[in-house]
Amino acid sequence: MIREQAFDLGPAIQGAPRALTLAWQDLIQGLKAFPIWGMLGWQDIRQRYRRSVLGPFWLTISTAIMVGALSIVYSGLFNQSLSEYLPFIGTGLIIWTLISTIFNESCHVFTSAEGMIKQIRLPLTLHVCRMVWRNVIIFGHNAVILLLIYMFFGKGWHVDLLSLPLALLVLAINGVTVGLILGVFCTRFRDIVQIVANMIQLLFFVTPIMWNPEALADRGWIAHFNPAYHFIELMRAPILGAAFPVVSWQVATSITALGIVLALLMLTRFRHRVAYWL
Repeated sequence: MIREQAFDLGPAIQGAPRALTLAWQDLIQGLKAFPIWGMLGWQDIRQRYRRSVLGPFWLTISTAIMVGALSIVYSGLFNQSLSEYLPFIGTGLIIWTLISTIFNESCHVFTSAEGMIKQIRLPLTLHVCRMVWRNVIIFGHNAVILLLIYMFFGKGWHVDLLSLPLALLVLAINGVTVGLILGVFCTRFRDIVQIVANMIQLLFFVTPIMWNPEALADRGWIAHFNPAYHFIELMRAPILGAAFPVVSWQVATSITALGIVLALLMLTRFRHRVAYWL
């Protein structure tokens, strides 16, 4: 009978070199296995929208309707012109959907792959990459709305637009690290799933998606100390033609580095336990 232990990173020091090597191999091999997780991600999309005529574009249509409706209502409440408020809330909401969905699905990333984990020897990172890739595909469908927003409300061509692919890559890398960290925690402690869901809901209201940070005046620190705001600004600022978000890139880069370190620590200490916790 396997004896489950509480989370304690202290014992990880013993045998750390080998455990760290295995964790690093899991991370690298999982990332390199694109033919597997790429195919599985596409298969998830096909399964979810099988027999549907428009498939994932139903999400695009529903998102576009929601953006339009919220823009009409809240532009009046916040006393802003529709031409300014619609692109702001539209870009923010679409990018936030990607971030929040990755967080929520990270809690189930290993439990949903229980059959594969118990039957096939694959890197745990592969299952996380599958989840992130699936959500990037869905984001790609919603990106049609971002393209329309840029065409009608953008400030024309500028060099900052070249940073958009890199910004999406940074979001995806953070999605993998978050998936590994939350995936391990939520596999061991199932109550964390509800805590994360409530935290994400709260974070939505304190993140500048529905409201502009300039509206807070002297309380603008609420937005600027919010990591989600900076990750959204990586893409929203170039699309809307705002100043290049140097501070947001600094914050995002720092969080990315920290996330990689924490993900490696989690894999080092608990990688071999995940299958027994399922």
